[in-house]
Amino acid sequence: MRAKFMAYINNTMEALDFYCKAFHATAQNVFKNADDDDYYAHAEIVIGKQAVLGISEKAHYDTEFTSGNSMQFWLLFDDEQQLKSAFDVLKENAQVHCPPSPGGWCTVLADITDKYGIRWLLSY
Repeated sequence: MRAKFMAYINNTMEALDFYCKAFHATAQNVFKNADDDDYYAHAEIVIGKQAVLGISEKAHYDTEFTSGNSMQFWLLFDDEQQLKSAFDVLKENAQVHCPPSPGGWCTVLADITDKYGIRWLLSY
């Protein structure tokens, strides 16, 4: 079994580039319903060899999505510089809950909600 997470956000085309830059990631399974759509119906963000996040344009669905604080994406980095590099990109127009700082159960910890409303826990 494998697990992937989906995030339903606005501005998926911009967000895909943003996340690929933040995490030095690549995209896979990128798809639009029509060639002239200005959003992605589905796209996956691959970090290393693992697809960790799928994104889809929330306006594409009849469901009303509510941003909340009951869940966040937790990424464990191999070194402190990777974490700080990702944080530096994610902090653009973001709400910083905790900047990179010593963590009680890890060397460095950061907590941030990005400009798309996705909350990230970054640790090393």
